[in-house]
Amino acid sequence: MKAWWIIPNRDQRDDILASDGHTIQPLKEILDPRLRPEGFSHGVPNELLERCGESLGQILFAQKFPRWDGNKQLFFVCTPAGVDSSGRVVHLGLLFILEPQERPQFDLPCAALSAEDQAYALTLIHRMTSPAHQDSWALSVRELAELPSNRGPVTNVALHRSAVPFSSLYDAGPGGLTRKFRFGRKRSLVAPEV
Repeated sequence: MKAWWIIPNRDQRDDILASDGHTIQPLKEILDPRLRPEGFSHGVPNELLERCGESLGQILFAQKFPRWDGNKQLFFVCTPAGVDSSGRVVHLGLLFILEPQERPQFDLPCAALSAEDQAYALTLIHRMTSPAHQDSWALSVRELAELPSNRGPVTNVALHRSAVPFSSLYDAGPGGLTRKFRFGRKRSLVAPEV
């Protein structure tokens, strides 16, 4: 397993930075832009920020790309990490490159991050390693991590405006997450007629 923090772009630089917990380097040196899977997002998509309204701080967005770069798997989870000087939401993420049967381990050191980013990193680590029973966002990410790798690209929550079709486990809205009845479909709350 290889893992890196994707550091919030608070200064609106051209380069997105990443850290293995000890050193910092441009993300493009870790994940060549030409090899990034279609639909890869290094932040929470705007449509989720819009749909979830005031629960912004609770959002965890995760993507899983099985069979990426041969038999490797790309797994990414991110969360809003405040705003930059212009008021734009910035994100902190964890990027994993996994072997076929590996699962992400959410215990990456964060000493190289700024004090502000360390606070968000420690919160993310705590949510992923000790999720509260009522933290449906963290539970959805853990469930995504445990899914078998025999599907195409998958997200923990549905993206309705994505140009790339993703299967998903949950739908998100202002009230939180709604589990889909079947993988990729919403649960019907209406009883079938007999």
